[in-house]
Amino acid sequence: MARVIIIGGGACGMAAATKIRRQSNFEITVLSRDSHTAYSHCGIPFVFDREIESFEKLVVKPPDFFRKNRINVQLNTEVREIDLESGTVRTRDETYPFDKLVIATGSLPFVPRKSRANVLPYGIHTLRSLADGIHFGKALEKTGKVCIIGGGTIGIECAAALAGRGIGTILVSRSINLLSRQFDPDMAAIVREYLETLGVEVISGRTVLFPEGFWKKKAVYLGDAADKESEEGESGKKKIPADLVLLASGAKPEIDIARAAGIDIGKAGGIIVNKRLQVRAGGKFLPGVYAGGECAEVTDFITGKPRLSQLGTTARRMADVIGDNVSGTEASFGPLTDPWVAVTGGLQFGGVGLSSKQAEKQGIKVVTGFSRGRTRASYYPGRKDLYIKLLFRDEQLIGAQLVGGEGVKERVDALALAIRKKTTIQELLDLETCYAPPVSMLVDPLHPAVKAAFKKMQENEA
Repeated sequence: MARVIIIGGGACGMAAATKIRRQSNFEITVLSRDSHTAYSHCGIPFVFDREIESFEKLVVKPPDFFRKNRINVQLNTEVREIDLESGTVRTRDETYPFDKLVIATGSLPFVPRKSRANVLPYGIHTLRSLADGIHFGKALEKTGKVCIIGGGTIGIECAAALAGRGIGTILVSRSINLLSRQFDPDMAAIVREYLETLGVEVISGRTVLFPEGFWKKKAVYLGDAADKESEEGESGKKKIPADLVLLASGAKPEIDIARAAGIDIGKAGGIIVNKRLQVRAGGKFLPGVYAGGECAEVTDFITGKPRLSQLGTTARRMADVIGDNVSGTEASFGPLTDPWVAVTGGLQFGGVGLSSKQAEKQGIKVVTGFSRGRTRASYYPGRKDLYIKLLFRDEQLIGAQLVGGEGVKERVDALALAIRKKTTIQELLDLETCYAPPVSMLVDPLHPAVKAAFKKMQENEA
């Protein structure tokens, strides 16, 4: 009987284990440094704002489910070494032989330079795991002011959640604009304005410096964007009162044990894999060793270049491919458009494809089209604003950004398919849409955005 070892108990690791069990009689062991199994990490901010009543609700499948299905899950277990030559994985207490190995170690949050031994000063938190969320949630019960570092989706969702509970919230972003990796400045400004209406104080273009003895001083200091983020220092810096700090300034692939084993790491910083998600070592892909989720590189559909994806949907799809290949059914994983969406309070925002900044870095010239519409007929109660920005290269759609009170996810999904099908601006001009007053305007807000881009193209040709 083949022995399968899976390192990592997150979205990719647990889904791969379940898929392999459905399709084989292999001996499956999951080694996870986490203390919980199969939970929704994306749901953590919604427990903070009490939309979800408890963290326990986020656990999709408890340990008993896996035991009953003959999946040996070892929690609170850190893998210290992978030996590809002997086909073994070593933890502190045991050595596990494998015939097939799946690396799904996920990612690690960026932490202060002086706190990289996985020990953060008291009062400074991350949200790497459900246990982190529970710990931070308990700390919130006795706090009056929180400083969140990071202007990405997690930071924004948490800021809105805490402000909704009446907790004084400051969001500090090193970038001038929020969502700088996904959104153009004009679209990010809409999200920022909404946050500020909730009572969140947004400070951009600054870093946060931690003083000695943060917990006693209950304050951090603002540095300039050029300062090294999170280095200690306070002389001449603006003081920001804060009972707690949440680090949400991004994450990096957890690839240390893979690198130490001789597995190749790519330019994007993740494990190099082929279309079957097999890893490469010494320039050769290994038939029995796979990687997926946030620790593995993917291929961008538009640029054809390697990149990282931190989406749960990507991890789940990779798990399916790994599960098939481990079980003996050949499957492949193709390039990604990476559609995403986030919800903060009463605002939805999401996108797909490239932003203007990303396109510029790739040497791609884009033409954009923008529109502001409504999600329902003008006379229908409950209508919400919807902002849409589309990006075209040579008349082909390569990016979309949306912000609104509703209707964002459905349009992002449709535009992701349009990008994958290499839809042209003329085809989008011919797009037919349905209409009913409670769910749409007679002219969908997509159409004015397409027409605005088309008009620019005509002007450029004149």
